[in-house]
Amino acid sequence: MEHEHELCEFMISSAQELGLTISESHTEQFVRYLTHLITWNKAINLTAITDSKGIITKHFVDSLAAFVATSFRQNSRVLDVGSGGGFPGIPLKIVRPDIQLTLVEPVQKKCSFLNSVIGLLQLRSVSTFAGTIEQYAMQALNDSIDTVVVRALKFDDIQKHIPALLAEKGKVILYRTSVIENIEIGEEFHRLNETALLLPHGSGKRVITVLEKNNSVT
Repeated sequence: MEHEHELCEFMISSAQELGLTISESHTEQFVRYLTHLITWNKAINLTAITDSKGIITKHFVDSLAAFVATSFRQNSRVLDVGSGGGFPGIPLKIVRPDIQLTLVEPVQKKCSFLNSVIGLLQLRSVSTFAGTIEQYAMQALNDSIDTVVVRALKFDDIQKHIPALLAEKGKVILYRTSVIENIEIGEEFHRLNETALLLPHGSGKRVITVLEKNNSVT
């Protein structure tokens, strides 16, 4: 792996290309996360990307793209559906430690990885749920989630389970490669905004779609 200082500088400059400023302490956490991810990835399939800088741009910085498209209120309750290797939830949490984060991941081995990252980085107010969003929705006690983030799953596969989990005016942030069609949004949501970005170092296009729950939906 490249020298840690070089990777920290690369993380800072890559985030700056999206107009984001992250602190040195945050980048140190990202490099620890990166090292841990690469180690675990040899045993379980967390990502197909194996080079350090590729992980930084295509996973870490990509996850942070939500901050370009929308805002998170202080102490937001955020649900990351299909978290996998922790994207986008853990990068968002590193930069915004006030966020109260739940990572939903049905694969137990990946959940074990997520729990190990939480411990390694000493993240507070983060929990994991070893199951699907359908299973999570069945045991959820109330509609208290402010924001759902979805990066690895298709929205129409999980859409019907989301409205009941969201607080009034709750948001869904979709990480896509193209704009969403109105027919895909359905009656439960409306589009707040859509932001198209080019990821740093030719890492591809990202479209961040922000949907808001309609008031009439419970």
